[in-house]
Amino acid sequence: MKNIRTIAAFALMLGIVVGSAHGQTGTPTIKVNVPFRFTIGGTTLSSGQYSMTSLSDRVLVQEASGRNVALLVTGTLEAKAKERNSRVVFDCYFDECFLSQVWFASQETGHTLPQSKHQVELAKTSEAKQLVLSSKESR
Repeated sequence: MKNIRTIAAFALMLGIVVGSAHGQTGTPTIKVNVPFRFTIGGTTLSSGQYSMTSLSDRVLVQEASGRNVALLVTGTLEAKAKERNSRVVFDCYFDECFLSQVWFASQETGHTLPQSKHQVELAKTSEAKQLVLSSKESR
């Protein structure tokens, strides 16, 4: 009986892994080199090469080394016809930058990330300067 449970659990895990990998093929992904530290939510990430993948209403952000990973629930932004290129947008206050938008050229809408409490506090005292990094999209 224990062997049957072990086999069933293994089969279920294998199905989840294979289904997850299959579901991610063809999803829009952009790679961008971020030359400064930045914050997502309450977590500050180091500068470096990052890939960002669109997963429906979420964005997966992963450093090339695999050291930093974040999965974020996002809102949507409508693209203007002339703004259909892949890019990431940071809102910067003084010397702190926050990832605020991710755009994939193959999608008609962009992803907007929620602001952290700290970012909201900084926004009360200073206007954000937007920094845009362009990227190439891959699938």
